[in-house]
Amino acid sequence: MLKLEKVKWFRIALAWGLFTLFMIVVVYAQALTGAGPVHWRTAVLAPLVYGLIWTLLTPVVFWLAARFDLTAGRRRWVASLLVHAAASVLLTLLFRILHVTVLYLMAVPGTVLSWATIMSSVNIWISVYWMLLCVAYALDFYGRFQRRNLDAARLEVQLVQAQLQALKMQLQPHFLFNTLNAIATLIVDDPKGAQRMTAKLGAFLRLVLDNTDKHQVTLAQELHFAELYLEMEQIRFSDRLTITYQLAPDTLPALVPNLLLQPLIENAVKHGLASDAETGTIHIQADRHDGVLVLEVRDNGRGTTHSESRGIGLRNSEERLHALYGSQYALSIRTAPEQGFAVRIELPFSPQA
Repeated sequence: MLKLEKVKWFRIALAWGLFTLFMIVVVYAQALTGAGPVHWRTAVLAPLVYGLIWTLLTPVVFWLAARFDLTAGRRRWVASLLVHAAASVLLTLLFRILHVTVLYLMAVPGTVLSWATIMSSVNIWISVYWMLLCVAYALDFYGRFQRRNLDAARLEVQLVQAQLQALKMQLQPHFLFNTLNAIATLIVDDPKGAQRMTAKLGAFLRLVLDNTDKHQVTLAQELHFAELYLEMEQIRFSDRLTITYQLAPDTLPALVPNLLLQPLIENAVKHGLASDAETGTIHIQADRHDGVLVLEVRDNGRGTTHSESRGIGLRNSEERLHALYGSQYALSIRTAPEQGFAVRIELPFSPQA
C-alpha cells in the first residue's frame, strides 16, 4: 500500500510559488521578445490564482493517491484507475470554475465567465492532475528507497554489534580458563601469590564489566587493562617476566577495540615463557604514522612456524578488527623458530571526541 510521508503545506506552497514565479517570468519574457504588450493582471494574477488553487488541491490529489493505490493488486488497480479518472475530471472542472470565476471578478483582460471558457483546453488541465499523481508516486518510491537503505544500515550495525559481542563472549571464557588454571597452580606452590592474583583478576573483571557495552576505548584505557593482566602474569612467573613499553604520547587518546591487547599479550606470554624458558621479555609499542595507529606486541621467546601461529585469541582479534574496520586495518605476524613472536596491528587513527 502506498504510504506517502506527510507533505507539509509550506513545501507545497513553496513548490507552486516557484512555479508561479516561473510562469510570470515566462509571460514577461515573451512580451519583451516581440509577442506584444501584456497587461500586468494577465501576467501576474492569472499565474498567481492558478498556483494558489492548485496549492489547495494538491493535498487532495496526494490523499487520493494514497487511498486508491495504483501499485496495489490488479483487481484494486482497475478500481483505483477508474477513481483517479473520475477524480481528474472533477478536480479539473473545480479548478477551472474557480480559476475563471476569480479572474473574471478581478477583471483580468480577456476573461469571459462562460461554460465554453471553463471547458477550453480541459485536456491540458486534466494532465496537471496526472502529473501530480506521478509526483506522489515518485515521492513514495523515494521514501521507500530511503527507508530501505536506513533499515539496511541499522540491520548491518546490529549484525556487527552482535558479531562483536559474540567474539567478546568467546574471548572472555578463554581468558578466564587460562587465568583460573594459573591460580589453581599457584594455590599449591604459592598461596599468597594466588591470593594476590585473585585480587588482580577481580579488579580486571570489574573494569571489563564497567566497559562491557563499549566496543572501543582509548589506548590509555586499553593499556590500563593490559597492565592489570600483566601484573597477574608477573605474580605467576615472578621475576622471570620482564615488561617494556615504547609508547608515543600522541597515541594514547586513540580509540581501539575493547580488549584488543589482552589476547596479544596472552599470546606473547605463551610464546615468550615456554615451560623450559628461564626468563622472557614482552615489549609493547605504539606509534602513529600518517594517520595510522601502529601497535606491536612482541616477545623474545622461541617463536614458532606461521602454520602454528594463530590461536583462538588472534583469530578472534582479527575477526573483530574486520567487523569494525572492514579493509582499513592490517594484522601481521613475524615469527620463526628461535626468533621470537611479534604481532603488528595497523588501524585508522581516530582520537576520542
